[in-house]
Formats: sequence, structure tokens, C-alpha cells
Amino acid sequence: EVAQTLSEADALLLPLSGLGEIEMGLSSKLYEYQAAGKPIICCSGGQPGRYVSETESGIVVEPGDHEALAKAVLYLRENHGVAKKWAERGRRYVENNLSIEKIGLKMKKLFEVLRRQS
Repeated sequence: EVAQTLSEADALLLPLSGLGEIEMGLSSKLYEYQAAGKPIICCSGGQPGRYVSETESGIVVEPGDHEALAKAVLYLRENHGVAKKWAERGRRYVENNLSIEKIGLKMKKLFEVLRRQS
């Protein structure tokens, strides 16, 4: 049901407070949003915002900046081509880097290196 709900949205919002440990790590929601193939509006001044910028999968606004959030929503509504490009980049990033198969192969290589070192 979650995947169905995400697929019905035009864009997905990750609202963070800008405070605390949540800004130091990545929420699994980011990966889900990218996998759903939707552009992300990320309210974060920390690692989640940097991740969205680096993967070019959405727009980042400062937490608590309601005007910037409204502008981001309107921007995506008025710029379908950009929204589609961000959505595709996010989806592609997950497929190329975060699939079960890709992570499994990375772990296998790591274990092989560790075995050789011991």
C-alpha cells in the first residue's frame, strides 16, 4: 500500500527540523522516494539535504522556511520537465547503487578483502 500511495504523488516531501541526529544520517524514506521515481522536496540543512543535492533527485529548502517550501512546490508544478528529470535521476541512482544485488556484491567484495587480510 505504501508503494501505491507514493506512486500517486507528484512529488514527495521529507520535512526535517534541522536539529539533532536525524540531520546527520539518511532516512530510509529518501531511498523509498527515489525508488518510487518521484522528485523530492527535502527540508534539511544536514546530510539528507546534501544527499538530495548530490544525487540531483529533488530540491532542498531550509527547515522552517515556509516561503521557500511553497516556492518549491510551485516550481515543481510549473516545471514538469525538471521534476521528471529529478525523479528519473533518483530512481536511476537507487537502481545503480542501492539494489539488493548491488549491495550484496559490495558486501561480497568487502568480505573477500577482509578474508585476504586476515
